Amino acid sequence: MSDAGAEAEARYRERERQVLDLFTRQKRRLQFLAASRCAHDDRLLAGVCRFPDGLWAWHAGSRLSASASRTEVGSWHLDLYADEELDADANEQAGKLAVEILGEAKRFEIPASVVKIHSVLNDGSFQVGPWRGYRHALQFFCNGLPPLAYTSCKCRRAYQVQMLALVYAGVRADVASSLERRHLEALPVKGLMKRGVPQRSAYRFTGRGVEVVLDER
Repeated sequence: MSDAGAEAEARYRERERQVLDLFTRQKRRLQFLAASRCAHDDRLLAGVCRFPDGLWAWHAGSRLSASASRTEVGSWHLDLYADEELDADANEQAGKLAVEILGEAKRFEIPASVVKIHSVLNDGSFQVGPWRGYRHALQFFCNGLPPLAYTSCKCRRAYQVQMLALVYAGVRADVASSLERRHLEALPVKGLMKRGVPQRSAYRFTGRGVEVVLDER
């Protein structure tokens, strides 16, 4: 990376830290173009705001249970195997590695993060800066954003925030200069799948990829 590129990266990361701090300290006062909230206590899980330098999205992060943490970290090892290679030894190794990696922490945590939304066009298309949250296999096809982002509320309920759709809703509200704030439902992890299809999903999977379908009611 050139000196100019390194300086630009450093400035961007510093701005990320500033925006993350702003969301952390003042999210109750911010005006969100689009947001997802806990259905139990209305706590903010993710949202999109406009600041002087453009649109930013915030995600609350997550904290897995101890058992889910071992499963998640162990899966990193199991992903190295083909299905036919998985056996008792591989699973035992995965379990040992998970305990070793997690150490005294016991729980796998993904901290809160922000992402800059830029290159917004009149048709609502956009690009984003680097996503610092948990990676998703479909990000390459979804403007660099995860279609679903595992999110845990402080009330201990777990959700899948429809992050790509949330940003899309925020961009549309901003382009339209709408005073109406959009709420995008977060999908409870418990009972998320029914007959293999995510319930209340904002996505349609087609031959052209992932399409966002917002409820306009």
